[in-house]
Amino acid sequence: MADDSYIFRLISNNVRFGYGRRTVDGRLQYFAFHGFPNRNDDYFTTAEITEEEFRRIEKEYPRQICGNSADGLAFRTKYVDGHPVLLEGWCALL
Repeated sequence: MADDSYIFRLISNNVRFGYGRRTVDGRLQYFAFHGFPNRNDDYFTTAEITEEEFRRIEKEYPRQICGNSADGLAFRTKYVDGHPVLLEGWCALL
């Protein structure tokens, strides 16, 4: 039986952003992340999103893309900014 309690999906590797879910204290927690690159590292912000937003991202991005800065900022504006921050830092992801 596969363990699907943790899902992490990178939507774009050029400008790194994506989403996932994990189990925390017995409940599913959904998250989206976006990174600002700096040569070899990224400053990531990971924010909690709703299950509805998680499902919307799955439909909006059915496969990995070769995203650009505009794609990344659009994703960040929609799914990271204004949401509760779970983790933030250089090369820091859940």
